[in-house]
Amino acid sequence: KKTKHLTFVLLIMNILKTVVLVLAAAAGSSALQMEPSITNFEHQTWAQGARVSLEDTIEVTFVVKTCPMARAKLEEKFWAVSDPKGPDYKKYLKLEEVADLLHPIKEGKTLHADFIVDFLNNQEGLVKSTRVTKTRDLVTATLNAKAAEEFFQTELYHYTPTVTTHGGLDMIRAGLPYNLPDELAPKVSIVDKLVRLPYLSERPKDKSTSPALRQVGTDDEFDSCSTTSCTGATTPAVLQAQYGYPTLTNVSSSSSMACAEFQFQGVKDEDLNNFIDTCGVTHCEVDITEGQGGTQIAGVEAELDVEYIEAVAAPIPLTVINSISFSLFDWSQNLNNDDSPAWVQSVSYGNDEIQQTSTEYMDECNEQFMMNGARGLSVLFASGDQGVWGRTGMESDNIFHPDFPGGSPYITTVGGTQFLTKSTLGEETTWADGGGGFSNTFAIPDYQADAVAGYLASGVDLPDASQYNATGRAYPDVSALAGTANGYCVAAKGRYEKVGGTSAACPVFAGHVAILNDLLFARGESAMGFLNPWIYGVAGPAGAFNDVTTGTNNAGFGNGFTATTGWDAATGYGTPNFAAMEATIL
Repeated sequence: KKTKHLTFVLLIMNILKTVVLVLAAAAGSSALQMEPSITNFEHQTWAQGARVSLEDTIEVTFVVKTCPMARAKLEEKFWAVSDPKGPDYKKYLKLEEVADLLHPIKEGKTLHADFIVDFLNNQEGLVKSTRVTKTRDLVTATLNAKAAEEFFQTELYHYTPTVTTHGGLDMIRAGLPYNLPDELAPKVSIVDKLVRLPYLSERPKDKSTSPALRQVGTDDEFDSCSTTSCTGATTPAVLQAQYGYPTLTNVSSSSSMACAEFQFQGVKDEDLNNFIDTCGVTHCEVDITEGQGGTQIAGVEAELDVEYIEAVAAPIPLTVINSISFSLFDWSQNLNNDDSPAWVQSVSYGNDEIQQTSTEYMDECNEQFMMNGARGLSVLFASGDQGVWGRTGMESDNIFHPDFPGGSPYITTVGGTQFLTKSTLGEETTWADGGGGFSNTFAIPDYQADAVAGYLASGVDLPDASQYNATGRAYPDVSALAGTANGYCVAAKGRYEKVGGTSAACPVFAGHVAILNDLLFARGESAMGFLNPWIYGVAGPAGAFNDVTTGTNNAGFGNGFTATTGWDAATGYGTPNFAAMEATIL
């Protein structure tokens, strides 16, 4: 009873705080509440700490509002350059062309980005520094945190993780709604790095004793990394034997690929060299490091990404893009300032659609994804590691929790599989923890409408209709090995461990795309670009993937989506079959 009483008191206090801020705004300069759909400022896996002090600073990104007509033109261009059957296929835009399309410079008119910078600089004691992207769509500002509270008419707090594997992090975020002055609000869509924090999780645990797997098999490739810590692991030898990609020696000067890293995660050369020596690969290194400052600490997530995109596609040059603020817009800033970004972008990051993610935020992310696709970039995201239930988990209403960006129509989402027979090459099955399902926010795009309709009408055992939105964008699009029964052998922090997750599947599939690009460049052709129209319109129907037809992604609880022949909401079209994929681009 005391706990319930305390919860009620805290709720009343939060309501009173909001009322006080609203009254203060009414008494002072007029302001508009931004992202009003965000009403819950508690962060799962984060604990609210002290209020900010005069010594604290906060970095935020003002996302410039785009004219609806300009955005419509961008989307039209995005679809045109991505359609393998269209006349404008692969007629990509340059960086300056994207900028001119969305935020053109016009004589006698002030750019929104310039207005924002000038407005901020005119606020006494607020701004430490500002910077604007080449695309004129993102304004990042370092602000005095106490002055920022007054400017945004909110309260800012320190937040620290409750998950032990992420100790040492300290992020400043708002504990109440935020507002912008009336003069500024029409120029800004959202302010990022102010209200969002990601769900933090431990690495997926080894479920090698799952009764759903056949417990036999000892193919040599699973013991090909010379350490007892990786006995029975997914290794570079396993991936190459299973998916059939070539070993590269010379690559085109145009080839490139990248991984995005968050949470202060970085790599150590010592670990990468250990991976080379122990797992028999010939090349594993980061060629370029970009991103937002801070001290990067060697971490399993980053080293998994680097070691396995390199295992597949080295020596194609690899860029690592760091963000210390858990922000997709930090990653976007790098791309929007780079005239020649890496053609393939692998991002193992996401949240549930309902977790502190407003519709405005998702729409602005989608605009960034369209900008990338219009430039010819292939952007791939991991689908998540909690099955249909998402990071929110299974709740009493039994409603599934789709992922974002996994549920975005403008990116390629990579799900997870594992071997049907443990430690035996060959048939794969759905990894139960692999994310998949249907967006509650975005409608099904035309490119996948037929494939999804076929799945829903296939006779496969579907969940109850009340648990998901059958008219939403469906995902994943494709998959790769992710399960923990034969976890990936990773050299990290001076030791070796076996880990799983779609954060492994994503860089593996991305590596295959990088090789396809390299083949295209060698013939004088353009990069693959946004992959999904090719996946659904060409490669999938041609049987260019290893079809996965068993297993359910229910994370071990209740209902989920069951794999079947062709596309399904558990594994998409399946896993890489490199020779067949290559045949579709010849």
